[in-house]
Amino acid sequence: MRLWRYSGTLLSATGIIHIIYAVFENWKTFGAMFSDGMLNSVKNDITRAYAFWFLMIGIMLIMLGQTLQYYINKEQQPAPLPLGYVLLVFSITGCLFVPISGFWLFIPQSLIIILAQK
Repeated sequence: MRLWRYSGTLLSATGIIHIIYAVFENWKTFGAMFSDGMLNSVKNDITRAYAFWFLMIGIMLIMLGQTLQYYINKEQQPAPLPLGYVLLVFSITGCLFVPISGFWLFIPQSLIIILAQK
């Protein structure tokens, strides 16, 4: 089985998990932001900033995953090797700074990209 064919889909799935977790974890915070009218509702509140950026990163992961999947489908080849290494360094760095987190999900994804080149 060629797992590299699903690299973009796996990255998008990670983004979806990120968004679901962001919404459930920060439900009350998002509710307060909505009741404040959303426009400039983050201000200098670190809790609101965390919730907002946690959600935005999930959206970016989905966009990156969909772009990667488009590339894989069009070119019928694995993702470029540098992407695998960058993703691996990103995940290891994240795991070092925040060991109990979802950064671990990127390690197998990066290894799939790296090992597909061999």
